[in-house]
Amino acid sequence: MHFHLAQGYFWYFAAVGVFVPYWPPFLASIGFDPLQIGLLMGVFAGLRVFAPPLFAHVVDRSGRRLEWLRRAAEVSCLCALLMGWLHGFWAVALTLALFSAAWNSITSIYDAHVLDNLEDASADYGRLRLWGSIGFIVAVVVVGELVERVALAAVPWALAALIVVTRLSLRAGRNGEPVGPGRDGLPGVRSALADPRVWSFLLAAFLMLVSHGAYYNFFTIYLEQLGYSATATGLLWAWAVIAEIAVFMVARPLLQRFPLRFLMVTALAATALRWAVMATWPDSLGAVFAAQTLHLASFGIFHLCSVVIAGLLFPRTAASSGQALHGSVGFGAGALVGSVGSGWLWQHASPEVTFWISAGVAAAAALVALFGLAGLPGGPGLAHSPAGKH
Repeated sequence: MHFHLAQGYFWYFAAVGVFVPYWPPFLASIGFDPLQIGLLMGVFAGLRVFAPPLFAHVVDRSGRRLEWLRRAAEVSCLCALLMGWLHGFWAVALTLALFSAAWNSITSIYDAHVLDNLEDASADYGRLRLWGSIGFIVAVVVVGELVERVALAAVPWALAALIVVTRLSLRAGRNGEPVGPGRDGLPGVRSALADPRVWSFLLAAFLMLVSHGAYYNFFTIYLEQLGYSATATGLLWAWAVIAEIAVFMVARPLLQRFPLRFLMVTALAATALRWAVMATWPDSLGAVFAAQTLHLASFGIFHLCSVVIAGLLFPRTAASSGQALHGSVGFGAGALVGSVGSGWLWQHASPEVTFWISAGVAAAAALVALFGLAGLPGGPGLAHSPAGKH
């Protein structure tokens, strides 16, 4: 296995494992109220829409991915350290915006770098990406213990430390820097956008992340309201990530046996089922456990297919831009709309209605993929297609 490439995923998502669960409580600990925390996290989400594609365009033009990735990690580390002692709202907001722009630009460009350094550019990806999920779990557990023993004030310093290790782990693969200097990725993006399948892919990704808004924002709160213990809730979160890891472990046989469109539609349909279960039986531990198991499809299979499809539909000179555009539309715009929309529904309707609407949005994404992603290679033909070689 390409251990030097796996390290980048492990440490990057270990840092994510510090930020996602512990950053809002850290903001509360330094005096911000819920509205201010919501606005600050909105700043973080909003920059995910615009910054990664712009950064990826610069990277594609320069052809020096690793150099730019390292600079982005260095800026991220500096921002994490600054937020350890800043307390004013606008100072934190501006620093968090810069952190989001730099940090969220790393993963899609690193995905493009990894795919260029795999002999089988699709089937080996999952075995590397699973180390990111392992890093996430390890960081959540270790930093949770650190917070209990020290204080939430340790969070930005732990985040900065993991970003430093991430920076040191960003190493070249067997192909070094595969994109030559001065190559403009924009023509490649424009040519890719002429393919209707690209628009269908982006729309499906957008709808998929919209459907996740209620889960990411309110799952923990919902279970607490229903009487689940904090331990049970934490174990349910951990189980979802373990299910995701299982998918990455069998990524190669999945991609070699099944067409990409079939896998994508299956992931989206399973997501609709997952939210329907949450809407119908939220007070049943067995049902919620089953819903969390479906994370193997709603994140694992979906993410695996998305990275491979973006690598197939965008030319090599626009590889970073293609991955970043997918991330911007889905994890940026989709997550932002899902967050705001689910918050409004949660307050003005009910949790059950919110999850039913989420199920409907995921079902719509499945229909978009079913009718809009025809002609993608899959099974034995994937590794041998010209695009499959990236």
